[in-house]
Amino acid sequence: MSTVVDLIHSREYKTLRTELKAAWRSVNAPCGLCGQADIKYDGAKNEPDSFELDHKISRKRCMAMGRPELILDPSNCQPSHVRCNRSKQEGDGPAVIGETTEDW
Repeated sequence: MSTVVDLIHSREYKTLRTELKAAWRSVNAPCGLCGQADIKYDGAKNEPDSFELDHKISRKRCMAMGRPELILDPSNCQPSHVRCNRSKQEGDGPAVIGETTEDW
């Protein structure tokens, strides 16, 4: 079985990251964690507002569930700021509440 380190350094992962980043940059996709559309897609690595690939289900949790393929699944990925992704740590991000039942 592959480790997280093996997967994130694989050619397949790097290709996925490059392709998703280009697609998201072209539409100025907002951060999947805070919702702000000010990600610096070409910013310096590790700068707070720069782009970082976020996994909706964390890489650690994918491995713990025995589902390492989710790390390479585009539907488990979203754009994020470095600051937002790092503050999330290894969690799975905010819960999606969904639609309300009444107009407020």
